[in-house]
Amino acid sequence: MNKPTTISMALPSEIIAGILSMLPTRTIVICRCVCKHWNELLSSTEFARLHLSVSTPGLLVLHTDPKWSEYRCNVVENDVIQHGDEVMKFDPREFITSPADYQIQTQSSVHGLLCLRYLSKINDAIYVCNPITRQYISLPRLPRVVEFASFTHCGFGVSSITSQYKVVYMLQKSVHEAWKCVRSENYECEFYDYLVYTLGAAGTSWRSIARNSPFEQAHFSFGVFLNGNLHGLVRKSCESTVSISCFDLEDESFKPFSPPPYPIKLVWFGNCDILGVLGDCLCICDSSIERGIVFWTMKEYGVQESWTRQFVLMDTNICPSIELFDVIYPIKGYENGDILFSWQDMKLVFFYNKRTETNHKVDISTHDFEPGGWFKATPHNSSFLSLQSFDGEHVVSF
Repeated sequence: MNKPTTISMALPSEIIAGILSMLPTRTIVICRCVCKHWNELLSSTEFARLHLSVSTPGLLVLHTDPKWSEYRCNVVENDVIQHGDEVMKFDPREFITSPADYQIQTQSSVHGLLCLRYLSKINDAIYVCNPITRQYISLPRLPRVVEFASFTHCGFGVSSITSQYKVVYMLQKSVHEAWKCVRSENYECEFYDYLVYTLGAAGTSWRSIARNSPFEQAHFSFGVFLNGNLHGLVRKSCESTVSISCFDLEDESFKPFSPPPYPIKLVWFGNCDILGVLGDCLCICDSSIERGIVFWTMKEYGVQESWTRQFVLMDTNICPSIELFDVIYPIKGYENGDILFSWQDMKLVFFYNKRTETNHKVDISTHDFEPGGWFKATPHNSSFLSLQSFDGEHVVSF
């Protein structure tokens, strides 16, 4: 590396860090190569926190080919992937070894750290990585320790007081096979295990926690992170309406949470990815209205009266085949009320303009694969937080 420039030696490190934190992520990566002083400054935990506090959320897109045999992850700082626009592009199979017929999924992104899950018929493997620093941690393997586990869910977040990063793994057991549960009038569900992994904790391992869920219901999704809590949907047996569960990452307990005043309905078992975060608000989508969808946003967290109904009418010229109960997933919200959302289980993405009340299709594909694959877009803040800051973890570069 070159010696520090006269300007960089004259200015206090705090001012240099403040200036550099405002630059695009790609430029900051280049700046780390300017000199040893800048590399040390931009590699520090203090700079990572500063950059994160001023950065604007972009998107992370996981894209697969039609056969689920190849993967691409793209980190972008706007909402359309264009040539040369990626801040970071990588294949998660650089460090996740999996057969072609199994799936790799993004669970969530928190402070620039991405939780990835490899779903296997035998066991699950969970990883936490930072695409910018190109580091990853492989969490201890999680065998499906209880026979006939019908569903497993995974969430990732950071506690509100101690700022500990935790992965929560939920195993759910039902008395019938999954497909029978949906149709049986005697549908019963039993939660039998919750496991928590705390990054960087002394003697880190998976911990089994108390079965303290107050919900005698089936979880249909879990892991939407907001305000130090993980949220999911729960449904009573043989009922179509759903409620919202809330898991506090600080005290590791479930708490009741107020759903929208209007009943949200699910018509089929897999229709669960309708809960998300728009801006800083919890959001749930209701597609049970003919030729339209409703976005319910909780303007004041935890206050039921703050649920606000936003009706978005689909533009039939763009999306002429929308049907009742199609899967509508909120991806990203903007301060001016615009919304980026997906339709039909991540097959199409639309941008809703609140001012004009119109939608237009957005292409966020990576163009690396032939049409017909699958993708998932997740709000993502690029971060320079090093996984080495978690003491005791085995951090590997990729």
